Amino acid sequence: MDTPATPEAPTAAPTAQQARGVGRGALREIVETIALFAIVFVLARTMVGNYSILGQSMEPNYHENQRLLVDKITPYLFGYNRGDIVIARSPIQDVELIKRLIGKPGDTVEIRGSQVFVNGQPLHEPYLPPDVTTEPTRAVSYWILGKDEYFLLGDNRMFSQDSRAFGPVNASHLVGRAWLLYWPLSDLRIVEHYPHNADKPREP
Repeated sequence: MDTPATPEAPTAAPTAQQARGVGRGALREIVETIALFAIVFVLARTMVGNYSILGQSMEPNYHENQRLLVDKITPYLFGYNRGDIVIARSPIQDVELIKRLIGKPGDTVEIRGSQVFVNGQPLHEPYLPPDVTTEPTRAVSYWILGKDEYFLLGDNRMFSQDSRAFGPVNASHLVGRAWLLYWPLSDLRIVEHYPHNADKPREP
């Protein structure tokens, strides 16, 4: 003979205190999510920036209105290298520039016979436009870089305002190292840097 099923006890409705607890928990999760998003956003902006190219100083390698992502963190941790393509704040205008880093602190840079020399060694610059010449834009053609000073040149030397005009720039003016060309999408690529080995010879 079948045993009659025992009816289930009705579920107790949540109390007002329990409802408030659930509400506070949900609110806490929302606040924590927003805080986490804000932290990630700030960190991302600190580590990576973006830059829209103005002018023709880096042609034919980079063109006006192309857009780049800029690595800010690895230069801070490991420094810059000769040949890096960098974004720097102009020391004479309220504008950011894209240039190639030619000389580092302690280097000597000289322009002689349309050729760039770093620490007495001529630079091999295969990225320059054909038949380009490098000439001083002022009477100065020889620079000794002090502590925290960098020498910057555009690739399109005849159409570039750079360290030949405003001198070496302080490290505080360097924004970061160009990392990724992302716009237009047809030009998408990692930015290619060309390292220059122009270290001073060691003392005997």
